[in-house]
Amino acid sequence: MSDYRRQHPLLILLDIGRGLISNVSFALIIAISLPDDIFGGFVGNMIVGLLAIFGLSALYNVFRWYFFLYRYEEGLVHIRQGVLYKKERTIKRERVQSMNTNANVMQQAFGLVTLQIKTAGVSVDAEVNLRAVSKGEAESIKEHLYAKGARSATEPVEVPKSSRFLQGQDVWLAALTSGRFMVLFSIVAVIYFQVFEYIPQSYLDQAVESLSTIPLVVGIGMAVGLFLGTWVLSAIVFVIQFANFSLRRFEDRLEISWGVLKKNHVIVKLHRVQAVMVQQGPLRQPFGLCTMLVEVAGGGAKEQEKVSLLHPLIRRKDVDGFLEDILPEYRLPSSSIALPKRALRRYLFRSTVPVVVLAGAVIIAFHLLDLPYSWSSLALIVPAVLLGMSRYRNGSLSVDGEQLSLRFRYVSLMQVLIKRSHVQSLTVQANPFQRVGRLRTVQASFLSSPAGKSHSLKDLDACDAQAVWDWYSRN
Repeated sequence: MSDYRRQHPLLILLDIGRGLISNVSFALIIAISLPDDIFGGFVGNMIVGLLAIFGLSALYNVFRWYFFLYRYEEGLVHIRQGVLYKKERTIKRERVQSMNTNANVMQQAFGLVTLQIKTAGVSVDAEVNLRAVSKGEAESIKEHLYAKGARSATEPVEVPKSSRFLQGQDVWLAALTSGRFMVLFSIVAVIYFQVFEYIPQSYLDQAVESLSTIPLVVGIGMAVGLFLGTWVLSAIVFVIQFANFSLRRFEDRLEISWGVLKKNHVIVKLHRVQAVMVQQGPLRQPFGLCTMLVEVAGGGAKEQEKVSLLHPLIRRKDVDGFLEDILPEYRLPSSSIALPKRALRRYLFRSTVPVVVLAGAVIIAFHLLDLPYSWSSLALIVPAVLLGMSRYRNGSLSVDGEQLSLRFRYVSLMQVLIKRSHVQSLTVQANPFQRVGRLRTVQASFLSSPAGKSHSLKDLDACDAQAVWDWYSRN
């Protein structure tokens, strides 16, 4: 049993930094509210407001750090905290779902990590969040909670059964084919819509007039340059984020580590794994590359964002070997049930109709704004047709022993492997049009963080859907 102890004092600075933006905002409100003749005008009011708020914030964070105490023993972690209202908690081994660590640049400089202890019944945040403990302390807490007893000095260190890494050129290959450049476009779009109403109309009119005078070739060149720039930038961000990636399989758990500026270490108990997914994005599929994902029961939204990635880059031909080493409980199916030919028109309809409507709206809008090149929107119909055909050709289902496999495409090609015991519910449904064509939609639901999740395959032959239903319903 350890004595009650406090976290590293660096936590005080970290908490002050977390509230920096809100403190500046409050100081700005104070500066505007106070009369100009009190502290020498707006600048003086701003400085006084900043000093007062930062002083109060620092004092509160010092008290919060001082009164936050923890200790641990075999199978237990005790927490005492609270400045005005005291709170004491005891976390038992039986309630622990996962313990994860991460460290930003400042924490790494001081040899510290953040230890998150997630327990059953907590939907969003970690129940225990030690944000400034040493690496040795974090490992000691994990040892006391995970192990049945503390490991003696002479006992050998546990060796993983198998390991996988992402190194060398594979890191850059994963970065260049990740497709994350769209995230940067999304951020720009969000910022634009947030400030759109504050942009003077004269500026908007001038921008529209300038765009209308740009030659088509120059406009395409600018778009391609922006695309390539965001692609390279997103690749660099990906490399920094996932450098030093490692995946280790132990007897009862998976341990995943990655990151340079922010180091992450996630532990996933094997009994929490509910499904395994093989994902092939549009950039990776032509090169035979894929990403391995895992669905985990329990935990919250923040944790799910971390543990859903099993491995950033695996060659498709190596997936069987990867599963055999890391998760031998799952395997790729040897055969599958394809969609019937009469389902093709439904897939084409669903993929092309929204694009046709969008192209029509663009043509009308360009005509009203007197903008050229409105016809170029019709080019979107071609990839929409190709997407519909690809969704049809790649749709399949397989029942192999106690495992259900669903293969489908939205934009990325997905293959979901689910154990029969993990399927919470299996639904076979049909709308009036599907009933006429003797087609059915099969949907499998399972536990996942932060809530349940389901995947479906549309327009499967009715007889094949019934066979899947019989497989799931049998005693």
